[in-house]
Amino acid sequence: MGESKEKGSKRFQRVVEILDAAQGDCVPDYQGYGAFWRDIKVLEKAELYGQRMIAPPEPGDAEDPNAPPKGSCCGGGGANANGADASGREPVQSPDPHDNEPAVRAVDLDAAQYVVNATCWPSGGSGGSGGGGSNGSSNKRSNRSGLIRGLRGEYPFDGNVFPALLWHAAHKVSESDIAYIAAWIDAGCPTTEEAEAAIAASESTVSVEANERLAYATGKMKHTVSERHVNDDAKDKKEVHKRKEISTLKPHELQRYRDAVECMSQYNHSSHLDERSWFHWARIHTNSCQHGWEQFLPWHRLYVYFFEQTLQDYDDRITVPYWSWSDYADANRNTLQTEQLDIGVIPEAFNCWLDLEGYNNLEASKLFTGAELKKLHAIIGKPYNSGRRFLLAAGLTYTLEVDKNSPPNNPRAVWSDRTRTIYNELQRANPLWFPNRWPGSTGTAAFYPKPRDIKAILKVSNWNEFGSGPINDHFFGALESVHNGMHNFSGGVNPDFTTATKAIGIDNPDIQNNENPHNGWMVDPRVTAYDPIFWSHHSNVDRLWAVWQELHPNVQAGDLDGVLAPWSMTVRDTLDMKKFGYEYVRDTYHYPTQHKNTAVCCFNSEKAGVRDSVLDLHRKAEVRLHRVQRGNLPNAIVRAFLNTPDASPDTPTEGNDCFVGQVATFHGSCYGGPGHCDLPLPKTRPFDRRTLHHHEPRNFRLDATECVQKMVAKGETDLSVHLVVVGLDGKPKDDAIFMDGVSLNFFD
Repeated sequence: MGESKEKGSKRFQRVVEILDAAQGDCVPDYQGYGAFWRDIKVLEKAELYGQRMIAPPEPGDAEDPNAPPKGSCCGGGGANANGADASGREPVQSPDPHDNEPAVRAVDLDAAQYVVNATCWPSGGSGGSGGGGSNGSSNKRSNRSGLIRGLRGEYPFDGNVFPALLWHAAHKVSESDIAYIAAWIDAGCPTTEEAEAAIAASESTVSVEANERLAYATGKMKHTVSERHVNDDAKDKKEVHKRKEISTLKPHELQRYRDAVECMSQYNHSSHLDERSWFHWARIHTNSCQHGWEQFLPWHRLYVYFFEQTLQDYDDRITVPYWSWSDYADANRNTLQTEQLDIGVIPEAFNCWLDLEGYNNLEASKLFTGAELKKLHAIIGKPYNSGRRFLLAAGLTYTLEVDKNSPPNNPRAVWSDRTRTIYNELQRANPLWFPNRWPGSTGTAAFYPKPRDIKAILKVSNWNEFGSGPINDHFFGALESVHNGMHNFSGGVNPDFTTATKAIGIDNPDIQNNENPHNGWMVDPRVTAYDPIFWSHHSNVDRLWAVWQELHPNVQAGDLDGVLAPWSMTVRDTLDMKKFGYEYVRDTYHYPTQHKNTAVCCFNSEKAGVRDSVLDLHRKAEVRLHRVQRGNLPNAIVRAFLNTPDASPDTPTEGNDCFVGQVATFHGSCYGGPGHCDLPLPKTRPFDRRTLHHHEPRNFRLDATECVQKMVAKGETDLSVHLVVVGLDGKPKDDAIFMDGVSLNFFD
């Protein structure tokens, strides 16, 4: 059995030659098959320990090239049989036009702007591309075939369950030859000259893929930084989501956040209980916020978390970015000790600007002269820290008019048509901008925190002094006090409050007017959460508490059993931030492994493109190895370096400024029963809280803070990551480590 060779196909003959040469003269019994690869009929049916050597074809695989041509089948050609919307989203009910808003509400711009978009909010279920029926590269027939998995030493032929193929071989099959066999399988295992012509065009691809796989595994090719959303990468790595500093968000990450905010605003005129509504979440702070005592930090941690959960109902990648106030201290020096208003600097993500669509809409409105439009056109795309500053740059005046619906004896000011039209376009271009915001000094007593001020707060070792006093002795703690000042700075004072109302004949304006208040809404806790900057402000407050917890791990946070209304959770429930599924990073640079099924001997990355501000302002740096899976015995050592592309087992670790550190694997051999060493199946049950499977791929973390500092001191302002894998004997080890990726992370 197994000695006759199929004639006619040079490719199949080459497959046989490859395996014959690797096997050598000693051919094991292979459970009665012998040299099973020599006869195509045997090869297609052969099973070793229940593993088919050639996986049966599935829908999407190449058809059998040896089979006669088929007639075309009957049936439709791709129409959606059930008539479902291609977006996968259900239509959303429009808001009730008879529903009335309460007196305290967010700025009501053009009502037409808030008509609910029927496809704005997802209806649930999995979405995105690459859904059912696609046959991605990971599901290739070759990747399902026991022969290819066995030749690569992949589970279950990894030496723990069954030995790798070929057994008792004279030598290993090379990666290029494995790729050749895989391509033959993916082409349908052709055995005739006519059939093999179908894969002639892919021959160069086979060679390229094999060479590429080997080049990445040995460090000859450099892994590149992922451009995906940071939380797509986190999800793939089965890690917690990242909340990043808002200035480090990639453009598409920031746009997704803006899209979610805009979508929530479209529900503002639906039911007051609609959790998709921006107003709904703002009102929670109006009615229930905790300030000036020890529940301040725990309550706001829950508040931001549950708000973020709602954003993730829209897009599960979104997290609330934080605004690191002290980063902007130098830019705000001139806002202190001055009576001049509206001169503060905030992150550009919260600025306003006019885009081309907005300009076209302003032109179509017929409300502006040719000269005014010319000035508006000149500032398209330029960001401004407030709407008032935008108007000044455009040479326009902030104007009001008397609300025609207000009582004659109590006239109320509202924006003029010109002001309203401009503000509509600014908010459409950037939903994170807010009209009632004039950042800057509120007078000569203004305070803006510098980096040293934040460091001093984090050194406070008493919970009450840091996080505010207990219920029977309540007072504002150090962090809450600086938080108060940043609320005042962000909202600021309206410079036109009096003059704009006097211009329309109102001498006693209402300081709480919705469209012309005396102060920005961040100044008032009743309406502060209507301003989008509120959430990044409080994300930073929560981050500083998390850093403080790391620095003072044994300090108890007040009354742990206190209930945090309107939720039924207690202070104790809020203490471990990562149980809520997020962490804070200033920035992260993730290098996904290009070929996860190939063991890593050396790992080289390209330069990360680290921003100067990240290097200047970070507190801690880490190199992380993601989802490391042990390979064959013995255990191995992984050494990590920065900016050392030629790192090898001989690269010194002592006295080397580029050396980050090293980790060791620990897995041993298997002496358990059948299935004991099987890799775990992916968890699909969200409420399964059993402990990790003993073979679940694990993560490693290496503190790179000192190494980064040394690199920066030497003038190396961009960084790359390099790994070397060695055995316990210090020699190169090329079959010990598989991993999903490597990342370089910076923390404030």
